[in-house]
Amino acid sequence: MERWFSRITMFWMLFLGEVQSQDWTKCSTGCTCDGNKMSVTCNGLKNVPNDIQKDAKKLNLQYNSLSKLSPTAFHGLSKLTYLSLTQNKLQTLPAGIFKELKNLETLWVTDNKLQALPVGVFDHLVLLDKLVLSDNQLKSLPPGIFDKLTKLTRLDLDRNQLERLPNGVFDKLTQLGTLYLQINQLRSVPDKAFDKFSKLETIFLTGNPWDCKSCDILYLSQWIRVNSEKVKYYASGRYQPDPDGVTCQGTMESVNKITKENTFQAGCPTTTQQMATSPASTTTTETMTVREKQTKPRMKIFQEELFSKASIFFCQVIFTQHVSLVVIHILAEIPLLHIVCVVRKP
Repeated sequence: MERWFSRITMFWMLFLGEVQSQDWTKCSTGCTCDGNKMSVTCNGLKNVPNDIQKDAKKLNLQYNSLSKLSPTAFHGLSKLTYLSLTQNKLQTLPAGIFKELKNLETLWVTDNKLQALPVGVFDHLVLLDKLVLSDNQLKSLPPGIFDKLTKLTRLDLDRNQLERLPNGVFDKLTQLGTLYLQINQLRSVPDKAFDKFSKLETIFLTGNPWDCKSCDILYLSQWIRVNSEKVKYYASGRYQPDPDGVTCQGTMESVNKITKENTFQAGCPTTTQQMATSPASTTTTETMTVREKQTKPRMKIFQEELFSKASIFFCQVIFTQHVSLVVIHILAEIPLLHIVCVVRKP
C-alpha cells in the first residue's frame, strides 16, 4: 500500500509540474503569449518580467523602454532559442546576463545605446548562430569577446563607432558566413584579421575612413583583391559584389588599388610579408624594415668618409708637386664634390 501511494504521489507531482510549465493562459503583464509557438512578446515595459514561462523558446522584448537589465533577468529561461532586445535604451549588458541561455541561437541587441561590452558576456552562448549588435555606440571591443561563439554564421557590427579591432578578434569564427562592418570609424584592420574565415561569403566594409596613406592599409588592400567576390553592397533587394566601393578617406580611390608604392610611407613591409602567417615571418619583416630605414644613412656616411680621405690624399700629392692651387672634381652619387687644396711654395 505504501509503495502504491508513493507511485500515485509521484505521478501527480509530475503531472502538475508539466501542466504548470505549459500553462500559457497566464501571461505576464504587458505581454502576449503564444503557446503553439511557445513565444512571448512584451511591449511598453521598463523592466523584464520575472514570471515569463520557463519553457518559452522565443522572447521578443523589442520596442520597449529598457534602459537597464538585471544580471538575472533571463535566468531560468534555459530553453530560449531566440531573444530580441532591439530598439530599447540599453547602455550596457550586465556580466553573466546570458549565463543560462545555453540553447540560444539568435540574439538581437540592435538599435540601443551600447557603449561597451563586458569581457566574456557572450561566453555561455555556445550554440549562437546570429549575433546582431548594429546601430549602437560601441567604440571598441574587448579582446576575445567572440572566442566562444564557434558556431556563429552571422555577425552584425555595422553602424557603431568602432575605431579599431583587437588582434585576433575573429580568429575563432571559422563558420562565419556574413560580417557587417560598414559605417564605423575604422582606419585599418589588424594584420591577418580575416585569415580564419574559411566559409565567409559576404562582408560589408563601406562607410569607414580607411587611411590609405598608412602601411596598415596594405593587408586589407590585398585581402580585398584576393576576395573581391565577397566584398558586397546591398541594392535592389539583393547583395552584389562591389570591391571597388570600399574607398579611401577623403577620396574616391578604391582601397584595393593601394600598394606599397603609393602609400607614401617609407619602410612599409611588402604585402607578401604582411600576409605571412608565422611569427618568425613577422619578426623577419620587422627586421628588414629597420634595415631598409638604416641602410641609406649608413651608405651616405661611408661615402662622405671615403671622399674626405680621398681629398686629403690628393692634397698631399699636390703638395709634393708644389702646385699653388688645384681644384679637383669628383663625380659620385652625391652632388658634385669640390676638393680645394691651397699650398704655398717654400
